[in-house]
Amino acid sequence: MLMAGGMEGAKPRKRSKSAAKPRTESRADLQRQQKAAQKEIAETRQKIVQNEKEVSRTLSDLGKLEGDIAASRKLVASSRQQVTALQSRITGLQSNITAGEKELARLREEYLKSVKAIRAKKGGNSELVYLFSAGSLGEGRRRMRYLREFREWRDRQTSDIKAKVNVLKTQKEQLTTSKQQHDKALATQLAAQNSLEGQYRQKDALVTELRANGEALRTHLAKKQGEANALRSRVAALIAAEQAEAERKAAAERAAAERKAAAQRAAAEKAAAEKAAAERAAAEKAEAEKAAEKNVARQEKKTKKKKEEPARRQTASDTKSKKQEEKHSGGEYAQARKRRPKNEESKASAPAKTQPQKPAQTAAPAASGFASMKGSLPRPVSGAFRVTSYFGVHSLPDLPDVKYDNPGIDAEVGHGASAVAVYGGKVSGVYMIPGYGTVVIVSHGNYYTVYGNLTSATVKVGDVVKQGQGVGSVADSEDNPGHGLIHFEVWHNREKQNPLSWIR
Repeated sequence: MLMAGGMEGAKPRKRSKSAAKPRTESRADLQRQQKAAQKEIAETRQKIVQNEKEVSRTLSDLGKLEGDIAASRKLVASSRQQVTALQSRITGLQSNITAGEKELARLREEYLKSVKAIRAKKGGNSELVYLFSAGSLGEGRRRMRYLREFREWRDRQTSDIKAKVNVLKTQKEQLTTSKQQHDKALATQLAAQNSLEGQYRQKDALVTELRANGEALRTHLAKKQGEANALRSRVAALIAAEQAEAERKAAAERAAAERKAAAQRAAAEKAAAEKAAAERAAAEKAEAEKAAEKNVARQEKKTKKKKEEPARRQTASDTKSKKQEEKHSGGEYAQARKRRPKNEESKASAPAKTQPQKPAQTAAPAASGFASMKGSLPRPVSGAFRVTSYFGVHSLPDLPDVKYDNPGIDAEVGHGASAVAVYGGKVSGVYMIPGYGTVVIVSHGNYYTVYGNLTSATVKVGDVVKQGQGVGSVADSEDNPGHGLIHFEVWHNREKQNPLSWIR
């Protein structure tokens, strides 16, 4: 029993809850945590994308607003100049009216004085009474002349007064019109100034919004700058390749021209040498024939002397005539000796004269008129065209380290617009570049134009395009649905140009 009791005392106790092992997470718990993490990541990504879209839209609005502010500034300046000019005109008219009124008063006063004076002399009677009351004929003549001169002066004064009244009337009408124009110009200036101030407030709000999203702004501009750098590198590489090819072709053409000129010089020198050798051979041959003929003549003469004198006398006349015929015509003698006449041999031996060939001239390349079109080129699209991002380096107020260097301009255009060549040229490249969609590059000699953010191109490399010809369809703007957005650049060799300085 004790043993049994001991055995029962040795039986192990059950563990308490606090001493139990920790419960392991189930698979469902892990899946729920994983889904929650993925959801949080997706929300974060969506927020980043949304922030980037907001930054992009705000930058686009800021670019358009800067254009509106520039236009409002011009309107304010123009209105201010118009107001100043009208104020100056009003002041001048008022001064002229004051002086004219003084002059009119003086003329009227002089006229009244003169009328009163003549009436006093006439004693209030009529002119006839005044004339016939003269004491003598001479006095009557003087009075008649005085009355005539007075009438003429009175007519002149009346005419001057009427003219002055008309001038004053016209000036007062001009003054009234100028005051009305001044009021309108002042109202326009005030409205433009108010609009400009409102635009400045709107710009400050946009800049504040961008500063609040500083990190998203930096990320967006860094991405955009990378895409712009890629496009710039592609354009620069294409231009460099084309210039290298042009230089290679020019060097090859120069080398070919030099080789051709050298070959022509060598051929001319060879022909001259052969001609000189032929002339020397012909001269030596003619001398030899002449010497042979002399020897033959001497031998025949000796033989004839050995003959009998009577026979020599009989044949003397024949020999003489024969020698004369041989002298005048060597052809028969030469034919008898199976030789050509001297004149024929010299003609046959003389080489034919060759006309020197002029080196072929290549047509000079047509001078490009692109440079002369600066400031008068058409826009790269027809219809609406509103710049949203300008050429060059841009930074925001209070954020000088946040910069973006635009190699061209970006402009908001109509939905479904077509990009058109601003000048005739040859398509040098058609690329797909991230951030710019399809890009078409057209060469105009030493100048190049770039058309980006196209959905597709309607031309291919090597095509020759005319001014106004379509090169592709403009893609829609992500920041402003219902509108298109085109990127446009102008290059001179490897130097970027401000497109707004080229288009009208």
